[in-house]
Amino acid sequence: MNKMKRIRPLVFGLLSLVSVSLFTSCDPDAKWVANDVTIKMEIVNVSAGFIECKFSTNKEAYYLVSIEEVKKGENPMDHQKQFMMLALDSANAEYISWRYDLLKQNEFNIAPFSSHALQYGSVDYFFTGLLPDTEYWVYAFVVDPETMKPTGKLYLQQVNTTLSSVMDIHFDYRIKGRWDYIYPLDTTETIFYRFPYIATTRDSLTLAADSVYTDSDALWYFLVWTLERFLEPEKAKVLFGVHAVQNDGLQSSEYFEIGHTYYTAISGFDGSFKQTTVYKFTWTGDTCDMYLCEKDSSNIMPEYPEGD
Repeated sequence: MNKMKRIRPLVFGLLSLVSVSLFTSCDPDAKWVANDVTIKMEIVNVSAGFIECKFSTNKEAYYLVSIEEVKKGENPMDHQKQFMMLALDSANAEYISWRYDLLKQNEFNIAPFSSHALQYGSVDYFFTGLLPDTEYWVYAFVVDPETMKPTGKLYLQQVNTTLSSVMDIHFDYRIKGRWDYIYPLDTTETIFYRFPYIATTRDSLTLAADSVYTDSDALWYFLVWTLERFLEPEKAKVLFGVHAVQNDGLQSSEYFEIGHTYYTAISGFDGSFKQTTVYKFTWTGDTCDMYLCEKDSSNIMPEYPEGD
């Protein structure tokens, strides 16, 4: 069995999705109703590693959205109440863990469950870290934030991810001073904001300690780094649109030093290494010479490891 499938489906879905709200649920004065609410669910885009959806309600209401890998021989619509309660319990467990970590860091201004875990109004939603060519249940249901119970019916669609990425996206990488910028571009060289990707930067000295120091090995180092995040998607920091980082050791873990050589890897988080790019550059304090370690990594794709 693929190692990714060992993750509990409900928790996996909650941890690996990204939400972009048009009307935020973080408003403490948000009004809501619990009765006679209908949810409209539209599947916008399906690729190998992500599903983009739009959700909206006919009345102001809080609702939970999630995803779960299809279980053969089961139909959640036959036991809606049980399915919704299990999903809500899973979301609450994730919330308690998140709140506990913040309290340990002496953070006391913590959002309530309704703001952290539930949606409100119209929402664009990305489920990421999915398996290629796999069937999923995408679902939503209204939740009473006071009683913490589901209300109304379960809304569910079955979606099959594609065998490989359907997105033709590449990345432009630029550096100015201590800032570096990533631009995901489509075939018209226009910035594309609706594609998930991951990225990291390594000092060549750090890289040399982990592998033989050559450009070829650097490429493989980052392909393994990417594969690890495919296998444990809840640990991946998923990015969308233009990404800018100040490499001063404060805003990021990396600290650019004059004369040091660095590698930056950028990879589409879409089920394969098709969009993986690795840049190499030496930082001079202002500008730098930069080149690609490998222009096309699509033919270098390790298989997902098999397990019991």
